[in-house]
Amino acid sequence: MGVRFQLLSRARDLAREDWNRLAADASPMMEWEYYDALEQSGAVSPDRGYRPMHLLAYAGDSARPVALAPLYERDRAWVEFGDGGLIEFLTELTGIPFNHGLVGGLPFTPVPAYRFLFAPEVDRSELTQSILSYIDYYCETHGLATSRLYFIDAEAPDLHTRLALQGYVGLRTEYCLWFNRGYRTFDDYLESFRSSRRTKIRRELRSIEGMGVEIRMVDGRDAPLAYFDDLYRLYERTWIKHMGPQIRPFLNEAFFRLLYVNFRQRCSFSVASLDGERIGMALFYGKEDHLYGRYWGCSRETPFLHFATCYYRPILHAIQQGIRVMDPGFGGEHKLIRGYEVVPVHHYIKFYGESQRQIAMSVLKQMGLSRLTPSKP
Repeated sequence: MGVRFQLLSRARDLAREDWNRLAADASPMMEWEYYDALEQSGAVSPDRGYRPMHLLAYAGDSARPVALAPLYERDRAWVEFGDGGLIEFLTELTGIPFNHGLVGGLPFTPVPAYRFLFAPEVDRSELTQSILSYIDYYCETHGLATSRLYFIDAEAPDLHTRLALQGYVGLRTEYCLWFNRGYRTFDDYLESFRSSRRTKIRRELRSIEGMGVEIRMVDGRDAPLAYFDDLYRLYERTWIKHMGPQIRPFLNEAFFRLLYVNFRQRCSFSVASLDGERIGMALFYGKEDHLYGRYWGCSRETPFLHFATCYYRPILHAIQQGIRVMDPGFGGEHKLIRGYEVVPVHHYIKFYGESQRQIAMSVLKQMGLSRLTPSKP
């Protein structure tokens, strides 16, 4: 099959329908509306180190694309989550611009859901190879030192296999997911714990109920714009609490408003209220049998409110709706004792230029990174 490529400078250069036809079996964050919200809001932009280079593939003379690899050219590697600062460290240590590269991932969204997107009728393995070869060509002809693909979807096996064969170094990290192990009720979920843990969870929930706090799930299609505006303010409050006011938040109010305009069909809220006032909210994205927890905040510090709003109420919702997997979001030390399970997450890096590659691999070997998988010739 003859393949030709086109690079897009923004998601809006491709019709929403064509993009989402390719993303039909991918996570909601891989859809046009999510990338568009990041780009149109300015949260993702060249001045923030993200220059869109979305790679479209066409078969022969067809006018409809058959594959898409959402990509960004990056001149920095800060806040890429998956490599834990590895590329930035290599750049500072060696003076080689390993941070200047082509990056595939969900900007500011460390969720194991990134993949190349395909039309249903194509040979994915063959097209994956073509896309990776074009990425090599682009990086080599534009003097880029690396290509980096982060948080690869576990349900994209062709991509994992081809990346290893294409000379990428694999890096494995850990992540937490909740799996519905056939639970029919919330009590079924509680029965998966030891007695002492069940007692503690019930005590936490009684504490919330005793204060008069009500928590409910609200479909994004039923949520007013005020919910999205409030969530941004709570997100900003949480950001300042943990990061301080000196560092600019990743996201802005325009991003949350664009979620309302184009993406609310994928959104849901866990809303905690007291005496009619919203005191805490968490935002989720959903598609098929997956639910993805994203942002959280509260207007008043309340014991156990975070756990009830972000974990327990959404888990009840997942059980009731037959959701198979819930992603609680990146980080956090409280997930394992609440039924979440550790799973491996895979990231891939390729170094261009033989001398630069040898330097990078030598440094990595000296660092003793046991989670690295050596490139195959």
